[in-house]
Amino acid sequence: MPPLEPESELLSQIEAGTAPGQVLEFAARGLVPLPPTELARALGSVLSRDEPTLRALAEESFKQLTAETLLGAVLSAGVRPEQLDAIARRTEESAVLEPLIRHKAVADETLAWLADRIDPYLQDVLVTNQVRLLASPVIVERLFENPRLSPDIRRRADEFLEEFFLKKEREEDDRARDAAAAPEPGEETTPPSALSPAAAAAAAESDEKHQSLFARLSTFTIVQKIRLAWRGSKEERLFLVRDSNRLVALAVLKSPKTREGDVETIANMKSVSEDVLRYISLRKEWMRKYSILLAIARNSRTPIDASLPLVIRIHHDDQKKLAKDRNVPEPIRALARREVARRET
Repeated sequence: MPPLEPESELLSQIEAGTAPGQVLEFAARGLVPLPPTELARALGSVLSRDEPTLRALAEESFKQLTAETLLGAVLSAGVRPEQLDAIARRTEESAVLEPLIRHKAVADETLAWLADRIDPYLQDVLVTNQVRLLASPVIVERLFENPRLSPDIRRRADEFLEEFFLKKEREEDDRARDAAAAPEPGEETTPPSALSPAAAAAAAESDEKHQSLFARLSTFTIVQKIRLAWRGSKEERLFLVRDSNRLVALAVLKSPKTREGDVETIANMKSVSEDVLRYISLRKEWMRKYSILLAIARNSRTPIDASLPLVIRIHHDDQKKLAKDRNVPEPIRALARREVARRET
């Protein structure tokens, strides 16, 4: 193996934190004899250290780096996750962020931080890496919090949920049914560690009766909550449909265990997200049931564009009540009043 060049050896020491304090200070000031791309990496390493004085100096030096230099650092061999994170948090250049998002070394935490900030073009780059999203669903969660999330990316994220999480749960359910129908001779009992969160929670219920459902579920990961939303009891599912994570809440609605009666209960809830109520309003088989249609129309949490078309479909007496209901938005009441007047003329 050829000996390292002096510049690379210096960079390695800065990255490993073994460089003398004076060298780290020079690096933070941008004064070390390194090529621009290696200096960018050195600054990234300094910025990742818990040393306020050095961080302040490095922040100022980092501002002097060009987009071309940052791109070179991202594409350089051996670039480290903390260096990519430093770059991601300090540039808005798409030419730099695109290869950074695609980089194998970039940390999940970095992608999650970017997810609720990047523009639609980079959202497309991010959501294309489905292997990474599957391993770290928090990235998808943060993506849904992006105020600039495009309709196309929202649709693809929904498809991702259906394809990777819920399809997997359906397959596991099918395998479990097949195994129960034809057990193998001498088959060992599934170890507790392999049980689903719902089964594990049920098995431990006698030991944790003092815990509330909220306390119990607060320890679950997003993936575990999604599985429980798919497989859990009615009580668990009706609790999880109010979860702030969109993936979890919608998994409840997509579960084969969710019946029309559950949907009606959810449609009347004032503590569910607009996404949940919109999803219900788009399911034709559910909206054929009048009690669900009415609940969605009069729920103050339903997005106006979803509830307006329903006002003309409800019964005359219910339109009268809706016209006087101050808990619903004014456009809904106004349309209800017009419909009442039209029917009574």
